[in-house]
Amino acid sequence: MMYFAVAHPLQSFTQYNVLKVTKSISINLLFAIILCGTYVQPVYAEQENLVRSVFVRGNQSFTQKHLLGLMQIKAGKPYNIDKLREDTENITRFLHAKGYIYAKVSVKPIRIQDEDGVFIRIEIDEGIIGDITLTGNTKTKDSIILRELLFQEGDVFVEADRKESERIISQKPYIGAAKIETELDEATNKVNIHVSVTEFFSITGAFDPGLNSQTGYFLTQIRESNLFGSGQRGEISYERITELEEKPRGLITLRYRLPRLINTHWNFNGEYIQKREGDSWGVEIERPQYTLKSKWSAKFGISEQINLIRWYEDGKRTDLFEQTLHRSSGNILRYYGDRHHQNHIGLWLDSYDTKFVPIERSFGSEAAPLNRNIRRIGVIIGRKNVGFYQTRFLRRMGRDEYFITGSIYNVSIGYSSPIFGSDRRESYAALSFDSGWVSRNKFFGTAYIAYITSFTNKLDRSIVESRWELFLKDIFNTGDIYRVDTGFRENGLFDLQQTFVAKYRTQMQFGWSGQSQVILGSANGLRGYGPRQFSGEKMMLLSLESRTLCGGSFFKYLNDRLTQAATFVSKPFIRNRTVDLGLVLSLTVFADFGYVWDSYSSFRYKDVKRSIGFGFRGSFARSDAGIFRFELANPLDHPFTPSFHPQFFYGLEREF
Repeated sequence: MMYFAVAHPLQSFTQYNVLKVTKSISINLLFAIILCGTYVQPVYAEQENLVRSVFVRGNQSFTQKHLLGLMQIKAGKPYNIDKLREDTENITRFLHAKGYIYAKVSVKPIRIQDEDGVFIRIEIDEGIIGDITLTGNTKTKDSIILRELLFQEGDVFVEADRKESERIISQKPYIGAAKIETELDEATNKVNIHVSVTEFFSITGAFDPGLNSQTGYFLTQIRESNLFGSGQRGEISYERITELEEKPRGLITLRYRLPRLINTHWNFNGEYIQKREGDSWGVEIERPQYTLKSKWSAKFGISEQINLIRWYEDGKRTDLFEQTLHRSSGNILRYYGDRHHQNHIGLWLDSYDTKFVPIERSFGSEAAPLNRNIRRIGVIIGRKNVGFYQTRFLRRMGRDEYFITGSIYNVSIGYSSPIFGSDRRESYAALSFDSGWVSRNKFFGTAYIAYITSFTNKLDRSIVESRWELFLKDIFNTGDIYRVDTGFRENGLFDLQQTFVAKYRTQMQFGWSGQSQVILGSANGLRGYGPRQFSGEKMMLLSLESRTLCGGSFFKYLNDRLTQAATFVSKPFIRNRTVDLGLVLSLTVFADFGYVWDSYSSFRYKDVKRSIGFGFRGSFARSDAGIFRFELANPLDHPFTPSFHPQFFYGLEREF
């Protein structure tokens, strides 16, 4: 015989029914009857009872054991309504802290008449995704953008997936900004997601009749980073380059990138370069760790390159070699851990044949490049403790930038042997450290250190590299004055943002005398001196910059006039669309300190070369066309001292 009762309502708990059954009915049958919703007589939770059992329903992401471990109420202990309420709040806070921000937790205590004890059922709704909508794309197909999301309809919503999906979409070359917004639909109790993007002009061209004051240069280029809205990328360019004391060289370059092969995460890259000295080509297929949740990555490539290798001494080219390089390589990595703390281990192989043919030789030159035939196999192990930091105007102008914060450690060990086809037995080792950090959202820094060595019974050749960057963002706390998706903000006639940047770079070679060298000059950072004025085996360079980003009504006016002109010119090709290129300008004051030395001399701080200067930079932030620079630098040391000898540079660069 069955008796029915209605349960007493608890604070913040849903009203429930209780079913009274005889002792002979099994627990499984009891649960089935409870789910059918047949109950009746009130039961007061304040009565002293023991908890008979606690079970969880609706959990997908965490085990029942994990969730029960967060509770004070345990099976076999006294039932307490206050502790049960605290347990509900604890589980809710835990889920929200893990990124399940729409998760809901309800608890139903069930007490059976004539039965000592209370049965507690925990109901969890982790937040299921409902509709996903997309706006802002005019050329790119919806499926091309939506496939980059780390979730789909019916999945559980996790905040970390939203943030990482924003990063993945924003890093596409045809997307300038991406924003993903979420909202709980009370009617359906599902999380609706809206994705909005700002597209770049994917067809970009370049006509550069010598926009580089250091070499004779001509470039014409057409690049399409979003072929037919498919996300595929193609490029064709012609370059004519005149190096100092050399005949002009013409290069025709063809590049093609096919992402997401057959709707997988594999990418294909192909390149062909036609040169006077010979054709170069390369193909690569890769599966990157496109998300921090991905458990493995791989890359395989093969290439043939013909290059001209130059040797410099005292700022002048002394030797010229033609290098032929055949190379094939590959690696597979496996990742263990969670999104932010991972260990990885993998296998790699590297095979290359390199030959040098002298074209020009100078008497007394130290140049002695070595022909090599190397076959290496090895293992790599490492650890990541990383996240991503979103910002703007550190290396690009306008579009969102993502930097890794935390640390990455890698150790790679390899071995080559005649058994594999190598020209000799040789061991190889590489250690690297990469990190980024943020302090009070004002200071942002990055660091990279690497040590690479090859050895037989002794260390034959080694290289030490390091790069350090420190950004003091927005010194006067004026905020972002320009965004790709919203344009210039309204904040007066002139709206300025100040940033201070310090960059340090070093490379030191050991055992490479005559085979390789480091070069320092205006072509790689020491502004004011010759492009390749200093050469040796070891190098250091420190650059300090004060950058003033320009905004406000005046610069908005300049951009608006440019927008009108660009829209008028493009009317025959693009109908009913405003062509806003997003002109952003920045003023810069800088100081550079550089030095090169070799194994025959020691470092002497008095010989450090210095220069100071100023200039301005600009970019069309809504296209991927690079950053144009105009700078005037004055060298302060020999061979220009003591006369005033400013050097003017203009050029197109890829980095702010």
